This record gives sequence, C-alpha cells and structure tokens, in this order.
Amino acid sequence: MTETADCALADLRVVDLSDSIGGQYCARLFADHGAEVTLLEPPGGSLVRSAPPLSTTSDGGSFLFAHLNLGKGSIVLDRDGPGAASRLSTLLRAADVAILPAGFEPEAVRAANPACVSVSVQAFGGDGPLAGWKGPEIVLQALSGMMVNNGAFGREPLYGCGHRASFAAGLAAYIGATAALLARTRTGRGQHVSVAEAETAAAMGFPYLVQHIYSGVRRSRADQNIPAGQVLCRGSWVCIWIYNHRWSALCAALDLGDLERDPRFAEPATRRDNWTALFEIIQARVADRDADELVARLQRAEVIAAKAERLTETLASAHLKERGYWQRLPDGSLALGPPYRFSRTPRRVPAPPPKLGEDRHGLASLAEAPSQPPVPATTDRAAPLAGLRVLELTTAWAGPMSGRVLGFLGADVIHVESPNRVNSWRLNKETPNPINFPNGEPGERPFDRSFLFNSQNINKRSCILDLKTERGRELLRGLVAVSDVLICNFRPGTLDRLGLGYERLRAIKPDIVVAELPAFGGVGPMSRFAALGPTMEMATGMASLVGYRDGQPETTGPSYLDPIGGFNAASAILTALLHRQRTGEGQYVEIPQVEAAMHFIGADILAAAETGRDPERDGNRSPWAAPHDAFPAAGEDEWLVVAARDEDEWHALCEAIGQPELARDPRFATLADRRANEDALSAIIAAWSRTRSKHEAASHLQRCGVPAAPVRTAEDLAHSDDLARSGFFTWLEHPDAGRHPYPTLPIRLSLTPGGQFRAAPVFGGDTRVVLRDLVGLDERALEAAREAGVIADAPLPGA
Repeated sequence: MTETADCALADLRVVDLSDSIGGQYCARLFADHGAEVTLLEPPGGSLVRSAPPLSTTSDGGSFLFAHLNLGKGSIVLDRDGPGAASRLSTLLRAADVAILPAGFEPEAVRAANPACVSVSVQAFGGDGPLAGWKGPEIVLQALSGMMVNNGAFGREPLYGCGHRASFAAGLAAYIGATAALLARTRTGRGQHVSVAEAETAAAMGFPYLVQHIYSGVRRSRADQNIPAGQVLCRGSWVCIWIYNHRWSALCAALDLGDLERDPRFAEPATRRDNWTALFEIIQARVADRDADELVARLQRAEVIAAKAERLTETLASAHLKERGYWQRLPDGSLALGPPYRFSRTPRRVPAPPPKLGEDRHGLASLAEAPSQPPVPATTDRAAPLAGLRVLELTTAWAGPMSGRVLGFLGADVIHVESPNRVNSWRLNKETPNPINFPNGEPGERPFDRSFLFNSQNINKRSCILDLKTERGRELLRGLVAVSDVLICNFRPGTLDRLGLGYERLRAIKPDIVVAELPAFGGVGPMSRFAALGPTMEMATGMASLVGYRDGQPETTGPSYLDPIGGFNAASAILTALLHRQRTGEGQYVEIPQVEAAMHFIGADILAAAETGRDPERDGNRSPWAAPHDAFPAAGEDEWLVVAARDEDEWHALCEAIGQPELARDPRFATLADRRANEDALSAIIAAWSRTRSKHEAASHLQRCGVPAAPVRTAEDLAHSDDLARSGFFTWLEHPDAGRHPYPTLPIRLSLTPGGQFRAAPVFGGDTRVVLRDLVGLDERALEAAREAGVIADAPLPGA
C-alpha cells in the first residue's frame, strides 16, 4: 500500500461541500493522489448517497456515491443549525481547496481563508440565459451539439449513457483547481474556479462547429461520416475502422482478396458509396468467429478494431488483470484502478467510501483556527501556468487537446511536427475536400487551413523536426533542456526506440515531466493495439450501454473519448507539476486512455460486478425517469429532448403540453406505470412536439419546470445566444485561414484566467524562432538543418 506521504498531493487538505456528481468527482481526484478530503454532508446525508444506480447490498447505498467518494472522510454539518457558520469557517480556514455547492458564494471562502481555492461545478453557470434551466445528462448532451451525430437517420438521436458530462465537468474543475494551486505559490492567494457542465459537454464535441464556421457545411446523420462499421461475431459486436491506406491489409486479414478487385470497393469514393454492401460481406465472413480472436488478427494487420465489451466482461479482461487494474479495498469491496500511473507517486489504495459522519482526517476535532494573516494584494493576473514550457509530440485529437488545455492555462506549448509524417488532422494525405477549409477553399497550403487542426492547436507554436535523424533528435534534446513537460501520444515504446525515453530525458532535465497517452497502457496483451475514440469507447464498455433496443452498440459522435483523454492527460500532468513544485522532482506519467475513461461509467461497472448483470440498451429511456427521450420537432431530423425525473416534473409536463388530465390517467400514475406504458406516452408527447420549433418548445418546457432542450446542430451552436454571452467563443486571426470565432474551454479562474490568444500555428511557422531562441542555433545552422531536411516550412514531398 502506498503511504499517503508518498503521494503527489500529500500536503493538501480539501473540504467537499458539494452535492453534485461533478463536484464530488473533482474532490475524488484529489483523494486519489493523497490529499486529505472530507465530505461535508447534511444530517440526512449527501443527495448522491441515494442516487441511482443503487446497491442491492444490505446497506442499500448507491454505487455512484461509492465510486465518487473513495478515500474521503465525512462530517455531518447542518448548515442552518446553531453554530454552523462558525464551524464551517473553521473548516475553511484549514482547507487548501473547497468544493462548493450551488448557491454558496465564493466570497465566504475568501473571507475565511484568502489562500483557499474555491471550486464550483454547475449545470449552466451562475448567470446567463440558461441559468435557471434544469440540466440532467440528456439535456446537456442535446445542447452540446454531440447528440445530433448519434444514432440512425430517421430515428431519435441517442444521448449516450450515465453522467459523462458531469464527470467531464468534474475533471475540468480538478484541472482548474490544480492550476490555481500552482498559481498560488506565485500570487500568495487562492481564487475561484468555476466550470459549467453545458460548456464542458460542448467542448467535448467533435469540431464540426469550427467546420461550419469555416465553410457553412451542414452535416447529416444520413451521411457516412466516419470510415467504420460493426459486425456481430458469436454474440459480440466488433467495430472495424477502415483507413484507405489499410484497405489491402484488411482484405488480406479477412481472406477477402477478391474485394480489392471489386469495382464497388476498389477506390475510396466508391467504397464509401457502397459501405453497407461492404459490411454485409464482412459480416458474412466473420459471423462464426470469436470476437477477441478477430480483433487480435486485425490488429496484427494494423487494422484498428475493438470489441464492444460488456461491463461484466471488463471484470474478466485478461489485459486489465495483467495490468493489475482492479483493486480490492480494505473492506473487500471492488474499486476501479487508477486513471493515471505515476513513476514516483503511485495512487494509494483508497479507503472505502465513508459512512455518514465517519471523519477519517480529524477535521471535526479542529479547534477554532486563528484568523489568517492578511495576504498582500497582487496585480499579477498572468495565466496560472505562465513560464511553463511544454513540448508536444502528438497528432490527431487526444494529445493535442492535452497541450491545448495547458496552453489555455498559459503554458508555452511547442507542437513538434515531422516534415515527412504530418499531423493527421492537417489532412495532408487527403485530396482536399472544400468543406474542410475556410470559404470552401483549400488554398495553396491546405494543411494550414484544416478546420480539424486549427480547432485543437490554439495558443501553440509549430516546430518541425525530423526525429528519425540524429540531428533532429539532438535538437529535441536541446529543447528538453529548457522545458518542463513533454507529451507524447505515439504508440508505446516509440520514444524509447528514438532514444528519447524518460530515463534519457531526465538525464538532460532531471525535473522533466514526461506524459504518454497509450490507449491501453504501456504493458499488457493489448498494449500494442492501435485505437481511436470510437474503438476506445467500445473497449471501455460505454458503447454496450448506448443503442436502440433492437440494434447494435453505438458510439458517441466520431471520437468522443479523444477529448476525454486529453483532459485526463492535462489533469495527470498538473498533478505531477504540483508534486514537483513541492519536492523538485519530475516523473513519468502514463495515461491509459481506456482505463481513465472507464471512471466515467465506474458506477455502472461496479453495479454490474455486484449483480452479475449487464444493462440492456434501450435508446434514451431510463429506469429512473419517464419520459426520458428525444421527440420529433418541426423540420427534417429536428428533435427535442424531454425528461421527467419525479412526480413534480411529470405534473409540470402535463400542464405544459396542455393535457393536465394525463396526470390522473392510471396508465401514467407512477414512474413504474409510465415506464410500463412508455410507448403510449411517447406517442402523446410526439404528437405535441412534432409541429413545434425545438427551441421554442424547450424554452416553454423549462419555464414550466420540465427538463428539456433542443438537440442542437453545429449551426445552432454557432448562433447560440447562451454560448456567445458566456464567452465560449474567442475571435482569432489566423495568418492563412483568416479571422473566425473559435470555441474555448470551460475552465474559468477568477484571479489568473487563461484564455485563447493566438490562432493555431502554420506548419513550421515558429521553427526558426524556437531553435534560435531556445537552442541557440544561428542562421548558418538553421539553413544547414533545412537543406538536410531536418526542418521545413512545408511538408516534404511524399509526407
């Protein structure tokens, strides 16, 4: 067992007053890394104690509460009772971080302890057009622009599963809080961190919003948007991703060599036109195969594939067992393994969730704390990571998102690119499709105008280095000597093969933090498997929870787990930097993206482990609410989500749609009745909604106290009043793409705010400045490197 003193955050004390999933997950991450975290609960206990899914064990507790509150203590505090204000003030004076509930003013924390960082996670923030809205998960996903991508054209879009927007917001809040703690050393002051779940959900969306801003394109679920499909093998579904350059390898792996000569599939364009026919052929070939064997065979051929793991299957995974992922707590109960792995500060084995009033850290016995000495006023509003330098050896989305988060918080992020293996999101390999570029024009340098790359590399500098040459590696080592963090999302072992592994880098810079983002971790039977967001979603078990009752598992948008991986990586890096700030020690950090993302459905996994049963897919319907679905609105493929979680919301819905008599209809008298007659109920609501604007209908229902939202498209987001007024967009001038608004990140710091200040870099636009100023190259050396192909200002031929 790792002692608390050996953990990254062993010197911190956190008071968790929150009663939300996002707040308690934020605090849980502090507990994972050694902080003393105490949950302050009302006399009846936190609302999350009774939140579904509920336990079937004797204590009748909630798996969600258990998952969110490992390692914490509990103090019962009636905030309206006598002496509560003084008691709370004493607890805050002893805290480094306070996680606040809705309605708790951060000024109260500042008055008690100016050095304390306060954190709030709310559905829509404290003000703005949607401040009074109700925001369960289905509402947040509908508003995010993500839900519109999910499910079959002509059927209701799918919101997903669980409480993933809330977990993502809790992760964002932890990122903001750790950044604020790093800034506290410089400023001497705490500050308030606020995160809105709705903005977080929007930030997780695939950047179709930027594509629409660039070119006005309107996407449809009727389009074949990603080169992937699913097949059913002996009772298990497998997702296969078919890149054009792996087409021959796929045909060989499946013994379907004749397909290469079939005119329907010979070229990428015709193959896409005949996608359904292609997967019918593949389905016939693999129907009797074992899913795990098929995935392994495809992966050996370097074809990306993954099985849709059922939750009970994750518990038996040979890969996770070999990695020692599952943990048994001192009371014998099961817990998920660490989301990140640190070389110096491993996660401690957590204590079980606390019983009500189980004060494990002695906070209840604190004597009245003396008043804090006055903190000198500071005018230092520099971003929290100002002065930090990050080298980013990444491609696509997850790795660049982690660097984007650090850049948003003020770090100098240098995106290191190869002259001959270009970031895939620059779309350098593809025939330019006008919809991917501003005004539909690829221009002379389309790799500088791609909406994908330009959406995720804001605030960064581009430095081109061919790391397959000794000179390129030498120059990178020079950059390492003056940097704090290196991020890499190449396949496991790539850095070591280049002679740039952690041990070599720490010899150059002893306090360097090196972070890698392998999909399945650096060791284990699946460690070499390639992955993308959809296949990682299959591997976590999430996809097994999403889909129509009569259909296959579904993934969320084109690549939902990539931004989650980026946020997890930023979180892990900031944790390591806090440890470095205290000890002077750097370390190696591994972020296994699948394992980290499993925490977002941790409660469902624990429930499956306890019961031995897997949940059944049922569209958007929920055991805990009825109605809980998407309903047709006026217009083609336009939808409105509606949820009624309790009797008050159900009665309000009946009044809002002008049918109060439904509340007295015996078919709908209780939640169980409404669930049993949900088809009839859905038909009634759909008859009301289908002639109405989704925006007007949602606003009307929310005014009546009913959770509802329009299922927004990229175009809706671009013209959204609530996002515009919240500061979600930043106008930036790109030297080639022009001036456009770009979505920002949902993390708000009151004293040292981050922000977006510079558009994504053009290819190699900063190479000479970076190598001259940081490594000391003169013009002769720079020109020699260019002539040798080590550096470049455009992709080399054949890149």
